[in-house]
Amino acid sequence: MDASVIVPVVAIIFGLSIPLLAIWTDYKKERALIEKGLYEPEKPEKSGPRWHGTFLWGLILTLVAVALMLGSEPFPGVPFQPGPVLLAVGVALLVYSFIVKREKPAE
Repeated sequence: MDASVIVPVVAIIFGLSIPLLAIWTDYKKERALIEKGLYEPEKPEKSGPRWHGTFLWGLILTLVAVALMLGSEPFPGVPFQPGPVLLAVGVALLVYSFIVKREKPAE
């Protein structure tokens, strides 16, 4: 076989085997802890109310849609410009952060 075939094949095999080895060793470690009775599952972090993620994505998508509608009108012959879309995402994130910051944390 030629080296131009062997190198990609070896790279693919090692590239796929390293993550599988990491998963397998983590599995074996957890099994050993369970057998000894020392296993404690990881507790998920509190990330706020459930609606925060939905609100953020709704705000981003709405402002991106508005930016696409308004950004394509002024210059019909000019190709697509990413500026309005990036501005819309930035404004959406700022509005979201101000709304979440004003909300009092429930403890």
